[in-house]
Amino acid sequence: MNILLIGGSRFMGPHIVGKLLQNGHRTTIFNTGNHPVPFHNQVRFIQGDRQDGFGKLKESFDVIIDTCAYIPAHIQSALEQLSCTKYVLVSTMAVYQKSDIFPLREDSSPVGPWPLWGEYNEGKRACEMLLQKSGIKHVIVRPVYVLGASNYLDREQHIYTRLAQDCEIVLPGDGSAIVQFVFVQDTANVIVMLAEENVEGVYNCCGDEVITLRGLVEEMGKIVGKKARIRFNPKTDGAHFEKLEFPFANEHCICSNEKIKNLGVRFTPLITGLREDYRNYYRNQS
Repeated sequence: MNILLIGGSRFMGPHIVGKLLQNGHRTTIFNTGNHPVPFHNQVRFIQGDRQDGFGKLKESFDVIIDTCAYIPAHIQSALEQLSCTKYVLVSTMAVYQKSDIFPLREDSSPVGPWPLWGEYNEGKRACEMLLQKSGIKHVIVRPVYVLGASNYLDREQHIYTRLAQDCEIVLPGDGSAIVQFVFVQDTANVIVMLAEENVEGVYNCCGDEVITLRGLVEEMGKIVGKKARIRFNPKTDGAHFEKLEFPFANEHCICSNEKIKNLGVRFTPLITGLREDYRNYYRNQS
């Protein structure tokens, strides 16, 4: 297939490109060029800023994979200027309306305001709604917190650095929120599979296990071989959390992955993935 990837140079992007090439797809990458282009000698690269338009891209694509649409104008300009048979939007679980009923399911849990996510929630929801109203064949992928080597968000690195330095790790609230993760390679595989398969609609992308914030830190301490020094900060509970103090909020978030697993997808177990990423990457970074 002839596939256009919008974004694609950081963290998840190289995994998506690698999978596309492995599966034999002709791949074009469109982004600002601020970061090295993955597999640059095997893909076509078009440098540009989506906010300035897609003027250089005149051909029709079988699939567009959009990894960096955050406001409806991003979707609107792509739909107006680009041609494709199918549009795959990488969205987020943060579009769901704040709920006390879990797990969050694609076909029964409503999207809506979630104060924790603020403008991010609003922008991503608007992107989804615009795509859904467009009439074009589409897939929307909603990952939970994504983990993995080379994560440009200060997630695993935040915790491993403090463990290595024997520093306190300050958890928001009481650290008892139950949360869910997915690894970057699994996420990339899901995105490419949904681009290839004759499917449409919304799909959550999340691992099988759930864990508390405290449990996550303690398990990562075991991986490092150190007992985590944990302190709690009630002032940063829930939507008041400070991501510079700790990368995950103390609010429950549990999604169902039943729909995507019905397509044959299997997810890396949480502790297995954490151990592999630490051994292969984070051990040498902290």
